[in-house]
Amino acid sequence: MKTAYTLRTLLIPIALLCANLCLQGQNTVEPSMKFGKPSDAELNMTVYAPDPEADAVVLYKSTDVHYDVSSGSFKTVTTVKCRIKILKEDGKEYANVEVPYYEMENANANKEIISGVKATAYNMEGGKVVKTKMENSAIFKERIDPSYMLLKFTVPQVKTGTVIEYQYTSESEFYYTIDTWYAQEEIPVLYTNYCLTIPEYFKFSVEETGAAKTEKKIEDVPVTLSFQGNMLSCYGKRYDITGRNLPAIKGDDFVFQPKDYYNRVSTELRGLDVPEAMIFKNFSTSWDEVGRMLIDSNFGKMAQRSNPLKAETAASGALQKNSVREKAAALYVALKKRLAWNGKYRLFGESANKVLKAGSGSNADLNAIYMSMLNEAGVKSFPVVMSSRDNGRLPITHPSIKKLNTFVVGVMENDTTLFFVDASADDGYLNVLPSNLLTDQAYVLFPDGSGHWMNLQELTTAKRSIIIEGTVKADGTVEGTQDIISQNNFAAAARKEFRLAQDSISYVKDLAKKSGAEIASYLMEGRQTYSPKVTEKVAFTKQFDATADHIYINPFVLPVLKESPFKAEKRELPVEFPYKQSLQYMAKLHLPEGYQIEEQPERLALSTEDRSVQCRANFQLSDGDLLVTLRLDVRKTFFPVTDYIMLKGMFDEIAKINNEMIVLKKGE
Repeated sequence: MKTAYTLRTLLIPIALLCANLCLQGQNTVEPSMKFGKPSDAELNMTVYAPDPEADAVVLYKSTDVHYDVSSGSFKTVTTVKCRIKILKEDGKEYANVEVPYYEMENANANKEIISGVKATAYNMEGGKVVKTKMENSAIFKERIDPSYMLLKFTVPQVKTGTVIEYQYTSESEFYYTIDTWYAQEEIPVLYTNYCLTIPEYFKFSVEETGAAKTEKKIEDVPVTLSFQGNMLSCYGKRYDITGRNLPAIKGDDFVFQPKDYYNRVSTELRGLDVPEAMIFKNFSTSWDEVGRMLIDSNFGKMAQRSNPLKAETAASGALQKNSVREKAAALYVALKKRLAWNGKYRLFGESANKVLKAGSGSNADLNAIYMSMLNEAGVKSFPVVMSSRDNGRLPITHPSIKKLNTFVVGVMENDTTLFFVDASADDGYLNVLPSNLLTDQAYVLFPDGSGHWMNLQELTTAKRSIIIEGTVKADGTVEGTQDIISQNNFAAAARKEFRLAQDSISYVKDLAKKSGAEIASYLMEGRQTYSPKVTEKVAFTKQFDATADHIYINPFVLPVLKESPFKAEKRELPVEFPYKQSLQYMAKLHLPEGYQIEEQPERLALSTEDRSVQCRANFQLSDGDLLVTLRLDVRKTFFPVTDYIMLKGMFDEIAKINNEMIVLKKGE
């Protein structure tokens, strides 16, 4: 799960990806093209030269996709073969393989079948290759939700230096969709190949995207299929795409889903034309058609279920509230008293009885029940379906019901305005959604299956005001108070941070350690209320250096940005902030009698050309008081790679001024 980023967490060093494309081609190991026979060079390999820090490397991976016929209907058959070298202890995790596949609980629905699972470990022991095969008993299946299953297995006898191989075949009755193929991984890829053969009957658009260089060959090939007792002979288009020495693309706190930036091949089926069998179908779909499919499925029934919490709804007082927002807030509080979130995001929910019995459920479960409570209170609401940010962006070329993985609730405030709620969020509020759900591709789904798009990143701006009043003493001690007013997602982040602490004492100790100050008292107001605001009040003492006639203090006293989060000199991925944000810092420091400012930082004024990021800092002496102000605004969430150097430079300057000192000199 992606950790939410806030300006508070900027105090923590952040490791960012810096994939060095210039190192491509330096590797000296040639992968074996014979699956089941790793080469001596692969077995004896100890480091991957282009990326010495890599925990593991994909030596060889092939993905073959073609069409077949089963039970009178087309199907796609995908065979995957993969070989990985484990280079470090942490690389052993790649021996744990998970393969998701589609299988509805309804046995009559279309499904996917995984078969032919094999896995082997190769280890060098005493100069000889020891081969260990995985037993079939090590293969497990687990249901994720009503639509998806997960096949899991672990390659045996894996340690640092092991070469592992595994393979499996997937047969899908969803012949009208071909899964997106990804050339890259979170570890380097030495060699990968994708072979896709599409019969001429299928009118697909095929698109390759990504920055890494690949080799592509497209040719016409003969295809024979047995369909409804007839042998269909036709031509097909074969796409053969090979990638070599592809760099790893790793996630960090500024990327929700790295796969969005992998080299990949995606497809869209426009139509099916089989003249011999008199089959003609148009598969050009729209999101309205996807919406109608959802409304006609169990999803639609779930969104329209009767209220299972009638007593809680009545006791909440929501029915007596005047405004829609007050009703929505009261019902949220009532729901959360009865049900907890189990930490899972889902599109389809369980039965209400099952959720109530467990006392917890996925966000789909809680949101569906929340909608039924709203309906009971006479408030209109709609499911807002999406692909969560860590699940990756929805495809640009075509609608995709398979890519949708969750939803939130859109509440109708009046004839033209919606506000949004995620009933699973423990620390949010109206229009304050978890950052993982703040997608710019959210589809509001109406009862007739139609809908419209929303950019949820435009809902609110996270705001934080920090106000310090303190007195500087001649010995370098600063005594004062700090008031922190956090709103929207910053308030949610403050609540979460306190909630996850071991206890209040450890929380205050950690706060003191981060700030380098002694904390005499701490109070958080609004921590347990369902509201958009949290206030923290801190009384502190902090010691700075002093001599007989000089005092050296940080004018920010408790800096908001000790170091820049952007440390890498180069970056190969965009920067994604969790939400728009605004930080305002104001300090009033009373200077000791007889002291004047000898040195102070220069004023700071930074801005991008489009003003999406702005920062201003100022220092002023007034009637013996030092007044310090800083304001930082981040007004959009996405910055392309080309903006990275600019962002890095700005945050370097902001961190620098947060660490500069003011020198006070005692008058003669």
